[in-house]
Amino acid sequence: MDLIDQGHRRISRHLDLTRIRVLGTVATLGPVRPGTIAAELGLTASATSRHLTALERAGQITVGPDPHDSRTFLVRQTEDGRAEINATIQAGTAVFADVIADWPDADVSTALTLITRLNQAWTQRGDTPKDDSRPGTGPRWLRARRPVNPREEEG
Repeated sequence: MDLIDQGHRRISRHLDLTRIRVLGTVATLGPVRPGTIAAELGLTASATSRHLTALERAGQITVGPDPHDSRTFLVRQTEDGRAEINATIQAGTAVFADVIADWPDADVSTALTLITRLNQAWTQRGDTPKDDSRPGTGPRWLRARRPVNPREEEG
């Protein structure tokens, strides 16, 4: 996890990750309303508005009228926005490549398989919170770190 944190810090020094997520959502969904972006990313209307304003000032998005609803507008990505997404992907790829540079091909393949499986499980699970307050619940990897007997913590 330390390597992931280090990679994240190296990338995030140069960009606002939430802003990139907003830009990526605009790129994926095409002309999109701000409310849809907020719902997709779990952002407040205010936070979404701040990020859209910054992206528009940077020339990475444009806003225009929504022909179906005059109370809102549609957000579109610009060429500069596409370039920013590409630069972010390249930066992430460079950090990742640096981290695994000395791994054997078999380990890279295993990691790819497991990360793909993790992403699929995450997608299937969705964002619904689980009740982890009962003993023996919660993520299996975290349960493995907890002492079985609470008295073990005292000793």
